[in-house]
Amino acid sequence: MSGPKYSYASLANFGPQGRWRRVLLVAIVPMMCGFIFYVYHESFFPRAPHKSAHQSAVSAPPHAPADSIADKTRPLHRYPYQHNVSLPADDISMATVIKALYSPILHPVDAANFTDEDGEMHKLPGEPRFKEKLGKRVLVLDIDSRPLTGDGQLMNEELKWKGMRPLSAGMLSHFMFAQIHGYDYKFVRAPDYPDRWGTWVKVPMMKEALKTHDYIVFMDSDVMFHYPHLPLEWLLNYWNMSADTLAMMSIDPDEPQNYDSKGNRYLNTGFVIAQQSKRTQEMYKNWAECPSEVKYKGCANWKVAWAHEQAAFGNYIRYDYNRPDDIKVLPCVEANGAPEAVNRGGCKGTFVRHFWVDKGLLSKGLADSVMQYFLPRLHQMYHQEAAEHIVDKKGFKLVGADMVAMTEQEKEQMAKDAAKNQKDEGF
Repeated sequence: MSGPKYSYASLANFGPQGRWRRVLLVAIVPMMCGFIFYVYHESFFPRAPHKSAHQSAVSAPPHAPADSIADKTRPLHRYPYQHNVSLPADDISMATVIKALYSPILHPVDAANFTDEDGEMHKLPGEPRFKEKLGKRVLVLDIDSRPLTGDGQLMNEELKWKGMRPLSAGMLSHFMFAQIHGYDYKFVRAPDYPDRWGTWVKVPMMKEALKTHDYIVFMDSDVMFHYPHLPLEWLLNYWNMSADTLAMMSIDPDEPQNYDSKGNRYLNTGFVIAQQSKRTQEMYKNWAECPSEVKYKGCANWKVAWAHEQAAFGNYIRYDYNRPDDIKVLPCVEANGAPEAVNRGGCKGTFVRHFWVDKGLLSKGLADSVMQYFLPRLHQMYHQEAAEHIVDKKGFKLVGADMVAMTEQEKEQMAKDAAKNQKDEGF
């Protein structure tokens, strides 16, 4: 199966009706870069960290970076770590836009804790194993055997926000996560098994990827990291990946369809972190060959029956790889589901969202992963320029079409009548 053919049309060849677009297309990227650079200008210096009720009782970890030291003369910010970041003046690429938005607030890989958007603090279980960035040793991996060239799909020559298919949002979030942290990223167009359900192709493709990278992060296209500024290394420390760990997967919700033949809940194979080793290669080989029934009688049932490769792993493979650190089982509340699925076993996806509850939420998830960082900076810019655009006329009263200065007594009465004839927002 061949991939789509990409073509390039010079802006100089635009017709008369399209020439005005040339100015916009050329200008929009530097305008965006300039805006982000401007609203981030205070992030090039250390700032005072925000402390939640939990954090105020905990002293800064001894390994906190020097540039996270508080400068109490600067305003507080929701991100406790601030980093100096240099942006090349002549680079207007999307890579620079991503760097400007995320790099100043990246969470340290060995930070002692992380406070989520709901104020809950998550602490490392002990001394972190990973204290430096892994960089290109990590591969963020998308695998699919479908062409994905239809309208709104990732491999189409054009993709717009309106009309984007949900799974395109998921895969773009994977690419963005890799870009933010300097990991490698690959989309693998996999060959199909002629007699198996399409999701089986992920197994041999993950096995192959582990021949070139020390760590892989595989995600189904309806999975995404909720906090793009939180590095994988921190999560590996938090979830306690040891040198003997083969793979990490989240447990599925406590529902009847999610139990194997031995009465244990399945591990969800839509989000897998795997670590290279001979034993890992052996595990993936046995997993991929499970339906042949050379080793696992009855496994052929899962060639096309739900839950396919997940059921094969749950019913057979995990019981052969059961040393204490072989398979790390991640909590459903942290690495599965979404807030919309919290009533299904509490699986709200604190760190990793899996939108099996509603794939239509993926676009919102991608928007969240950008806007939760962009909006505070836009708001900060609004207040930085307050003297230029906020005009306070509250010292006057309206008499017909005129404004008349109020007396002190009238001002006192106005304070008592605050919000009279008004709603909280709107009119």
